[in-house]
Amino acid sequence: MNSAAQPPPTTWRGSTMAGRSAERREQLVRAGYELLGDEGAAATTMRAVCRHAGLSLRYFYESFPDRETLLVEVYDRTAHGLLDAVTTGLPGAPADETGRIRATFDSAARYFEADPRRGRIMFRETLADDTLRAHGTSVLPNFVMLAIAQLSPAATSRATAGTGRIPMPVSALSGALVALFLDWLAGNIDTTRDEVVEYATRLTIALLDIT
Repeated sequence: MNSAAQPPPTTWRGSTMAGRSAERREQLVRAGYELLGDEGAAATTMRAVCRHAGLSLRYFYESFPDRETLLVEVYDRTAHGLLDAVTTGLPGAPADETGRIRATFDSAARYFEADPRRGRIMFRETLADDTLRAHGTSVLPNFVMLAIAQLSPAATSRATAGTGRIPMPVSALSGALVALFLDWLAGNIDTTRDEVVEYATRLTIALLDIT
């Protein structure tokens, strides 16, 4: 027998300490998502998150070193959900480039329409908060690159050729799509989801000069 064997984890009401810590972290992330999506970054303070989650401030520091780390976690989960929604829908997309780009934007539009807080977190709050602005600058182009990846190799090469930085067409398209989806989700433009998808598709084709 190994005399140095570790004792079993301490449990309380059927949960280990590590399990309870993970549950509290999830409570904080959910609270951060709801506050950030409903009220914005300015209202998403550590104390507000703790109140919303029903936890004390010491449990916040158990999971996150600061507010900014929580904001990035909430943003990343939202962004990963978008990418998952798009990639899940691609296997059934048409074989032609236009059809695949349209399917990419349709999946994205449905993802945001299902919970408009997702759009606020990814678009509006990246304009309002310095941490999210800096982080979103590196993350949002990934979605555009996913759309561009549906093109032929030659068209993809034309759109992405550069020096390792964000290519100019990707930067321009990212900004245009943010404005389009943000205005649509906010109700600032009178249009349907299908119309937004079609416009985003035509915008991508025009801006990337797909022929």
